[in-house]
Amino acid sequence: MMYKIDSYNVAKKKVLTKEPNITSSSVIKECTFGEYVEIGESNNIQESVIGNFSYTSENCQIINSMIKNFVNIASYVRINPSQHPMHWASQHHIQYRKEMFGMGIDDDSFFDWRREKKVTIGNDVWLGHNVVVMGNVTIGDGAVIGSSSVVTKDIPPFAIAVGNPAKVIRYRFDESTVQSLQKIAWWDWSYEQIKIAIDDFKNIDEFIEKYKK
Repeated sequence: MMYKIDSYNVAKKKVLTKEPNITSSSVIKECTFGEYVEIGESNNIQESVIGNFSYTSENCQIINSMIKNFVNIASYVRINPSQHPMHWASQHHIQYRKEMFGMGIDDDSFFDWRREKKVTIGNDVWLGHNVVVMGNVTIGDGAVIGSSSVVTKDIPPFAIAVGNPAKVIRYRFDESTVQSLQKIAWWDWSYEQIKIAIDDFKNIDEFIEKYKK
């Protein structure tokens, strides 16, 4: 016999608030959020800025990063993973987390060194499942990073990059279209402007013709 189940533990449709929508299982430390931001289950986000309408799925880790508007972050993404001192005699954190081991005061200069390796994720970027973005990297507006890719170098706007290390395989649009979208910069529009134009996004040519500057 077959049993049909229409729904089981299925969440109701979400209605986000202007204030950050953060799950109780996530850890947030010294962060700033824009409007309509959604943070998924079991995230760990520290010392970062996340812009308007950007969201994360479950089990993401983000440290010391600037995430701009309308960024789409899939599950298990890690942005700016902590680096170890490969140039020291040992790579172990006993050298800079001394208080954990009763060996003195933590080495703040090491953590400052880590903070220098900032990551910037542009507007309307899509980071696929299990992507890793290393420190000192900028990903341009509108770019796509394929699942399980490791980004070690800057990615240009509207590029599609995949692999380990991630390499650009093509661009979403031709150069003229990319330039037009960057001039329009719809990701900086107000809520009301986007609400009025929302159905226009589906046709790229008509969208550019209507909103080009």
